[in-house]
This record gives sequence, C-alpha cells and structure tokens, in this order.
Amino acid sequence: MKDGLRFVDSDMHIMEPPDLFDRYLDPAFRHRISVPVGADGRPKRGVAGLTIIDGLPTSDMDLQQYRKRVRPAGSQTTQPLSGSRLFDTGRLDFAIERDYNAEAQVMGMELEGVDIAVLYPTSGLALIARDNMDPRLSLAICQAYNNWIHEFTRYSPDRLKWVAMLPVHDVHLACRELIRCVRELGAVGSFIRPNLVNDHYWHSNYWDPLYSVHEELNVTWGFHEGVSAVYSRMIPLYGENRFYRHVASHWIEMQQAMVAMIIGGVFEFHPRLRVGFLEAQNSWAPGLLSRIEWDYPQYRDSHAPYLTLTPREYFRRNCWAAVEGSEPEIEATAGLIGADRMCVSTDYPHFDSNFPHVSENLLKNVPREIAAQILIGGAHLYGFTEADFNKADAAAARA
Repeated sequence: MKDGLRFVDSDMHIMEPPDLFDRYLDPAFRHRISVPVGADGRPKRGVAGLTIIDGLPTSDMDLQQYRKRVRPAGSQTTQPLSGSRLFDTGRLDFAIERDYNAEAQVMGMELEGVDIAVLYPTSGLALIARDNMDPRLSLAICQAYNNWIHEFTRYSPDRLKWVAMLPVHDVHLACRELIRCVRELGAVGSFIRPNLVNDHYWHSNYWDPLYSVHEELNVTWGFHEGVSAVYSRMIPLYGENRFYRHVASHWIEMQQAMVAMIIGGVFEFHPRLRVGFLEAQNSWAPGLLSRIEWDYPQYRDSHAPYLTLTPREYFRRNCWAAVEGSEPEIEATAGLIGADRMCVSTDYPHFDSNFPHVSENLLKNVPREIAAQILIGGAHLYGFTEADFNKADAAAARA
C-alpha cells in the first residue's frame, strides 16, 4: 500500500537478462539472432537496440550514429542522453547490484508502495517491432520471452504479474500464444505496440480473432509505445532526432490507435475488451474524445452507422489511460474522463521514470480521493479483485 491506499503499478518494467536467447530461444532460430558479448564471449548488457535479428538492428541505433553521450561514460544509462530523471541518482543501485533480478523487482515495489505490479519488457518492446518479420521467428522470440518472464515472476507470483509478448505478424499464431500464456503460464493480458503492423489498421478485421480471444479469456490488451521501433511512422516524420520522436510517438501513436478503435467499431463489436493506454500520460484523451464527438453529427450516419454509443461512453466502458504521477493536468483530466478510468505507470527502471517518487508525487499533486482511484485503477484494468490483494498482502508478509 501507499499511505494506506491500494496501488497497482499498471506498467512496471523488467530488464531482460543478456543471455535470455541462449537459455530460452528455440535452438532452430538461434543462428538468426546475435547480442553484444564481453571479452569472455558471454552475452552482456549493451547499448539498447544492439540485438541483431536477421542482420538488422532491433531499434533506431543506426539513426543515432552521430550522437554521443554528454554525461561521463560511467553513467548507469545505456542511452546517449544529456540528462535523466533516474539514472546517475543512485536510486537504482540496489537493482544494479542484483542485476535487476526478481528480488530487486520486489524491492522496487516496496520503495514505491506497490501492492501488485504488472510487468512489461524493456528491450522486448522492440524485438519484433518491424514489418515483414518471419511469423515463425516472431513466435519463437515471443515464446522465449514469455517463458523467461513466467519463471521470473515465480519469485512472488501473487505480486508480480505479467503480460505476454505476441507474434502479431500472424494473428492466429498470436491467438495461440496468448491462450498458452494465460492458461498455462498465468499471464494477465498482452502488450501491443500502437504502431501498425504490416499496415494492418487497428480497426481491420485482421485483428478480430485476437480481440475476441482477449474477451473470451477475460484478459487485458495493453498498448505500450516505445520510440525506437524501426517501423514507427515517426521516423519518416522526424528522422534522426530522437527528442522529436520521443515527444511525438508516445502521444500520437496512442491517439491514432484510440481513434481507430472507437470510430472503427472495435469497442462496438468487442464490448468486453479492456484496453490500457500506457506510459503516454493522458491529458490528450479528453481532447481527442471531444474532437471525435465534434465530428459525430457530420459523419456517424454515413461513415460509422454501426456505432451505438458516444466516444466518451466507449472510452468509459472499455479504456483506461495511465499517468506517471507528476503531470500538472491530472486533476483536470480526471474531471473530464473520470479518475476511475485512470491508472499509474511507474515506468521503473527506465531513464525517464520518477521512481521511487511516482505515487508520492501523485498524492501531492491531486486530492487524496482522486489519487486513491488512480492508484487502484490498474486493478480494474487487469481485473484484479480483493482476493488478489489479499494474496499479495500475504506474500508481502512472508517476505
């Protein structure tokens, strides 16, 4: 708990081990993936994006070839940044000393006051983030990650929850992998980047089987952007400048996904689908809903006659949007979309996180009754009940 309030971290990150593919990838695919190694020949943590798949980098590192770190080389971050809210502060020393293991994950939760955390990847956000990937390779990568994160969470399964990586390059393989992860491994949903995959729009019938399986399994679809994807539409717009792309991608890609899901009828035809818009703040959400509603009288009957609810009604039935605690617009946004449709992304242990002060900042930033709804918002997004909190309490007491 945080200050007596239930707190679900809807988006806490892990740091994948450098030897993940050596240990978990199907041997038939290992020759297609290479990772940084040390002088001993063993995989090591390197600059983000230096995993090579089929001869291609997994992030935008080629675009950043002229950028150099401004801070001294001893910095804790793998990004060539001029500054960071978190790295070089010493606040991650406990995790670095433990090589970001599961013990460190739970320690981070205790420092932030988190009862239950839903874990998202770090390098895994970009591993399959490209068009035209071999679907079988995509599946093998997803299975390697999913098997590893399942074992990682066994350290404290009642507190550490996780979402599955899905091979979106073949929607039927994605459905099968989601079913495996939920029924056999205990996943509570999936994470999907909001970028289009092979030009399949989010309102395309291509995705209908995957939307339906999420509903039938009663698990969550978590949209999570990451600036470095090589298929991101932000690269043609902004090129090498990662500052431009980091500002634009997290909001704009999320907005485009929400527009497609509302106007395209995803929520109309999949009324039980729960969707989280994570790590993108959320002050854009009420304005976007108002913009869609502005055009409703002109276009609904002719272009979307299947819609039976207003955009705001779809949002409040199907969606949650995350904050990171310190945004000045949180209280105003809560007044427009409802604090009960908001949740928290701590973004631990990434360079732009305010860890371990995310929940503290939120409580300072808004009235306690609003903060309470936002802190527990992730429980509604992922379908956690009081029984889940009781199990988490028991696990914490045993630790």
